[in-house]
Amino acid sequence: GPAPRLFEAPTVIRYEAGQVLAPHYDANRSAGTEDANRGGQTLATLLVYLNDVERGGLTRFGKLPPGTVSPEGEGSLTVKPRKGDALLFFPADGNGNFDERVEHEGCPAVDEKWIARIWRHADRVPPPFGLSESALSKL
Repeated sequence: GPAPRLFEAPTVIRYEAGQVLAPHYDANRSAGTEDANRGGQTLATLLVYLNDVERGGLTRFGKLPPGTVSPEGEGSLTVKPRKGDALLFFPADGNGNFDERVEHEGCPAVDEKWIARIWRHADRVPPPFGLSESALSKL
C-alpha cells in the first residue's frame, strides 16, 4: 500500500503588528501524551517565511547560542524572516525524545509577518479536512 502520511497539511499563519507567540515547544515532554490522532510526537518543524519583515517578527530560540550576536535577539539564536527562506528544526529526536533546547518564540511583529508551518510526526497523520482515506485516494 501507499506510504503513511507523516506530515500534517501546511498551516498558514499571519502575525499582525504587535502580535507575539510566547515561548513554546512543538513537541511534548512525553511522547505518550501527544494526541495520537495527530500522528504522535512532532519530530520536525518546517517554517517557510512568506514575506520580508523589515522590523520585528524574529523567530527566537532562547536556549540556543547565537550564530551571530544580534541586539534584537539578546544573545540567543534568532532568525530574521525573509521571503522564501525556510527554517527546519527538530523538536524531538528520531526516537521521539523531547529536546528542551528548541523552545522558540515569535518576537513582537512591528511589520506584518506571514509563515507556512509543516509538522512531521512519528506516526501516521490522518487525512486533512476530515476526509476519509478512500476519498483522499481518489484525489
